[in-house]
Amino acid sequence: MRKPRPNAYNPAQALFLISNDRHGSPLSCPSCAGSIERDPRQIPPPPYTHVTLRCQSCGRSAHYVAGAA
Repeated sequence: MRKPRPNAYNPAQALFLISNDRHGSPLSCPSCAGSIERDPRQIPPPPYTHVTLRCQSCGRSAHYVAGAA
C-alpha cells in the first residue's frame, strides 16, 4: 500500500503562483480560487528563505527559495 502524498499544484500552476508572489501580485489558488497563506509572512522575505504558499481551502502547496533565480 502506498503512502498518500500531500496535495501539490501541478508544475504550471506552481510556477504561476510563485511568479505572482515574487512580483507582489495578489494571490489566489489556481485550482479552487481560495485564499493563499504565505509562510513567512514578511514581504519581501529575507534572501535564501524557504517560502511556502498553501491554499486555505483545498490544502495544496507550492514551495520555493526566495532570492534564488
